Amino acid sequence: MTAHELVLTYEHGAWRAHGAGIDLSHADLTELDALVAARLASAAPVDVCVKFDLAALPRGLHQYHAHFCNYTLRVPGRGSP
Repeated sequence: MTAHELVLTYEHGAWRAHGAGIDLSHADLTELDALVAARLASAAPVDVCVKFDLAALPRGLHQYHAHFCNYTLRVPGRGSP
């Protein structure tokens, strides 16, 4: 299993995932996960450690900081169920 690490920031009304040779953004976090999964899809499964850069969140989102939890995005290998 391959592992990657991405950092999430919120810039200009969109979430941005960057690191491990990836720099993608989308207004919706779920859609951003799908873009990351599509970019990293390979024959082997991939785990992506996703970490929020809380210092980079806009002031308006600080009140929700307790809801921003780091997570692992699991990208199944091609042909995996």
